[in-house]
Amino acid sequence: MKIGIIKWSAMLLLVSAVFSVEAQTTDELLQLGTHEIQGTARFTGLGGAFNALGGDFGSLSTNPAGIATYRSSEFVITPSLTLNNTTTDFRGKSFSDGRTRFGLANLGYVGTYLSQNSKGLVSLSFGLGYNKAANFYKRTKLQGLDSPNSVLKMLPQYANGFKIRPDYLNGKLQNILSEDWTTAMALESEMIRYENDGLYYMNGLEKNDVVDIYSSTLQSGSTSEYTFSFGGNISNTFQFGITVGLQDLEYINSLNYKEDYIGNLEGIMDKYVSSVRDEYLRTTGFGVNAKFGVIYRPIDAFRLGFAIHTPTFFNMEREYHMYMGSMYKTKGENDFRSKETPSDIYEYTLTTPYRMELGLAYVFGKTGLISLDYELVGNNAMRIRDNIPGDREFISIRNNAIKKIYRTTSNVRVGAEVNLIRKLMLRVGFNYFQSPYTDSNLDFARYAYSAGIGYRSKHFFADLAYTLNTGKYHFAPYYVNDYRIRDTDKNPEIAVENLKIGRIIATIGFKF
Repeated sequence: MKIGIIKWSAMLLLVSAVFSVEAQTTDELLQLGTHEIQGTARFTGLGGAFNALGGDFGSLSTNPAGIATYRSSEFVITPSLTLNNTTTDFRGKSFSDGRTRFGLANLGYVGTYLSQNSKGLVSLSFGLGYNKAANFYKRTKLQGLDSPNSVLKMLPQYANGFKIRPDYLNGKLQNILSEDWTTAMALESEMIRYENDGLYYMNGLEKNDVVDIYSSTLQSGSTSEYTFSFGGNISNTFQFGITVGLQDLEYINSLNYKEDYIGNLEGIMDKYVSSVRDEYLRTTGFGVNAKFGVIYRPIDAFRLGFAIHTPTFFNMEREYHMYMGSMYKTKGENDFRSKETPSDIYEYTLTTPYRMELGLAYVFGKTGLISLDYELVGNNAMRIRDNIPGDREFISIRNNAIKKIYRTTSNVRVGAEVNLIRKLMLRVGFNYFQSPYTDSNLDFARYAYSAGIGYRSKHFFADLAYTLNTGKYHFAPYYVNDYRIRDTDKNPEIAVENLKIGRIIATIGFKF
């Protein structure tokens, strides 16, 4: 049985009612294609603005021509400490969650051959290593009291939008598409009912009914990239390089959602009390990509860099299951009904966005340097495919939704380094990530600020950096009628999530 990512995508265009992680929305696909190299501490301290600089292992995942800048062999290792903090505001209540996690940002080796020529082929270098490409960890909690909206409003919209027949829902869950499990379980637990006369689904909500909402979501996992790089230096003027990247991805999303019904919520049997929903989603994938780059140095102080990244072509497997229950009073006593679904496995391929990068850098002798990178990301070029017969139309709808919702974005990275006395260096950096949505009301731009210090000697170097990634996101526990959020500052049913990710990175390296 295929998982419900296709019909839910059509739903975005038809009824636009999204509730949970069961719907692998286009937003989730965009997140799986995240490319945010942590690299070394020097790379991080300069904000990753290394397209035209090179000479750092982190740059091999941005512009592989940077490997041709090396004049010796090198080994580096970079542990990191990540401090996640999420604050969510919803209907006047604020919840914060913080976690500290240790990890490995970077590990690599570069081997260099010097030809002893000043013209023609000056050097060849190759590199093997590891870079952390993305970290998905995030915990979100929210609570909303006396909300006029309820999941009971969403359920009939979905069922009516696709004209789902009740006789189809009465079968075993193994024989029902997983995107329809929610409707089947809601019908069985009497959260909705089917009117034969009107041939439509309805709920038991009255005009002034309100609910108390409690929701908790935990995301975890990461994307790791294993790099194989090769490059050459021509006359100390033109440098070229290629990196083949192998990516290993794991993404886990667990949801717990509960509603307590307040007021006159009259069910078929008697009166609703509460409902609960637990979901678990795990996506794994393995992909391959390639990066091609050049660096041109018309004079020693000025450098130009250019790189093209192919999409990452992933083979993906997605596992999903859920639990759902409801409680209502029957003749003054609580009656609880619940059901758990089997696990559903869906295999598909994902093509992530392509990237193009341009870099400028100027080196002020032994005083320092300044560097600027511009990155173009084709978010609307993401695509999914599967081998399931009859899915061609649904796949087309999904990919057309991606092209409609997302746009090509421009990102900027800038960094500077100053050489101090006694082989010490200070660094600062800044990143701007443009919002990927075509809708101007969805301004989900992100910013990153970084600073670092480093020490260099002939055969040893050590660097330390701190970076802070910030972003503000607007979302709802579910959407009713309008999938895209409007007037977020005025709508109390929209949750505001402030995300801050601090990262401390330390690199130790040896030259030989």
